[in-house]
Amino acid sequence: MEIAYANLLTVDPHKTRIQFLTDTIKEQGWYSITTCSDNQTARFLIASKLFDAILIDVNIASEDDFLFLTRVRSNPRYSQTPIIVLAKTDEYNLVTTCLEHGATDYICMPTNETLLKTRLSTHLQQREIRAQALSCLNAFNDMKKLADDLQEVILPLGIALSAEKSFDSLLERIVLEAKAICNADAGILYLRSDNELNFNIFRINSLDVAYGGSSDRDIPFAPLPLFNQTGEPNHQNIATYVALEGQSVNIPDIYNAETFDLSAIKAFDEKYQYRTISCLTVPLKNKDIIGVLQLTNAKTPEDEHIIPFSIYHKLVAESLASQAAVVIHNHVLGERQKELLQAEKELQIGRKVQADFLPVNILQPPGWDIDVYFEPSRIVAGDFYDVFHMPCNKVGLIIADVCDKGIGAAIAMAQVRSLLRAFIQQHYFLANQNMLSSDLAEYALPHDDVTSFQPVDLAAILDAVTLTNVHVGHNHGESSVFVTVFIASLDPESGEFIYINCGHPPVLVLNEEGVKARLDPTGSAVGLMPLARFHIKSGKLEKGDTLLAYTDGVSEARNLDGELFGESRIIESATERPFSASNLLHHIVNQAHNHMHLAGQYDDITMLAVKRK
Repeated sequence: MEIAYANLLTVDPHKTRIQFLTDTIKEQGWYSITTCSDNQTARFLIASKLFDAILIDVNIASEDDFLFLTRVRSNPRYSQTPIIVLAKTDEYNLVTTCLEHGATDYICMPTNETLLKTRLSTHLQQREIRAQALSCLNAFNDMKKLADDLQEVILPLGIALSAEKSFDSLLERIVLEAKAICNADAGILYLRSDNELNFNIFRINSLDVAYGGSSDRDIPFAPLPLFNQTGEPNHQNIATYVALEGQSVNIPDIYNAETFDLSAIKAFDEKYQYRTISCLTVPLKNKDIIGVLQLTNAKTPEDEHIIPFSIYHKLVAESLASQAAVVIHNHVLGERQKELLQAEKELQIGRKVQADFLPVNILQPPGWDIDVYFEPSRIVAGDFYDVFHMPCNKVGLIIADVCDKGIGAAIAMAQVRSLLRAFIQQHYFLANQNMLSSDLAEYALPHDDVTSFQPVDLAAILDAVTLTNVHVGHNHGESSVFVTVFIASLDPESGEFIYINCGHPPVLVLNEEGVKARLDPTGSAVGLMPLARFHIKSGKLEKGDTLLAYTDGVSEARNLDGELFGESRIIESATERPFSASNLLHHIVNQAHNHMHLAGQYDDITMLAVKRK
């Protein structure tokens, strides 16, 4: 991961060392470096400005009973900020105490440029990864937030705007509300006038800059031409492109974007010591495009770390932009709000969450052919699959089906998939640390045919299923959410596998002669009964054998007469010709679609094939 920008604070009384640090960091391309030489100034800077990393002399850090470190770590904005102590070799005792008081790392001075750059880059990358992980976690709450904002902010805002008499106040409120909902540092609203785009409202929180609206300060920026001197559309500027094309543009990092001419933005940044990173630009459109709303530098609520604008931000900004267009043209915003409500039920957030949870590249152990087929009946699905590495050279296999469809099922899918993986990883970790309280000897198969698995392997998937069932059953039982799951652990060397079938359609083991075995349910669906018991069974895939798992969207595919495709047709399709895993799945799906024909697909279709070559 490449760090494109960082705001660094260096606290050191040694001028020579300060110069070395500054010169080295500037070579790396960091944007901003602030230096000072004493504790008091450093604490003042920390209180007035947000830094991404701090380099501090060990003696300053230890002054006044480590007051600087204590103050910084007590500030929520700096709870995850890297603090690197600079020390000489004879100051290790102070370094140890600094680490105990909240320092992240230390660098022994003097040091070389490579080590300094590597340490800084590593800590900043780790901070960025933590911020991204937190952003992903927040994505699960976006759907509810969108619905709440529709009811509590956007709809009431439309009513308030229609009663607002001041035109400038109308537009200013649109910008302020958009900035607040998207947690953006800056907002600009442009209005179209003939062939120009005029600045109307301009706000930047971090610079305390306000032009237009209630500020009574005139906009100091010249209008943007929509066409060049030869009459061609001005697609070089982001705002004019959006005004001309009517399409939103979401740029995660302005300084890494190559599509547009960003010289004006960079000139503004240099003049005002600002840094524009993420940028979302949406059109003000009813029937015609009358202007543009532009937001920059979305921030995380926890530590104000700058992040890209999400799909949720785009939907909200587009809604508010439509509000502005409706107010200017004195129209009702009913259709746009219906579109957003539909999007809240079915579209962007669920699709993004689901895409992040399904593996892109299917694991292929030597001597094996593994493939999946996934076809949602809607934009998002309740089915899911997983193929992943497990400890002890095992391969995890999961196929599952949530009892619902659409966005609710997609969220339940993401939760169950995460719980299963997390509990499996937790179990192996605790086992490696000798922290399991139960006796693993109680986990054993009913016979000794399977020799490739230890009690810890059995306990891992059994405990994962059991704990996931308890969580779903207790927390979502009232909403009647349950999931059929087939989970297995495969040993690629021997072909042996252990599995639990939680109310899922029987999984088939096929060979050249047909069906070799049916892996029937060994427990109820996950979430159906919180205190349910599950049983592990085992099997073995010989060379040429194929394990075929599918969801009921395949077996229950119906034609216009209501006739099911059924397990018998699945078996018939599977045994019609020699196949690879991919050919097998596509052939079965084609047969199922031919069966449905004009009736169309009603349920999600998901299949998993594991063939031993």
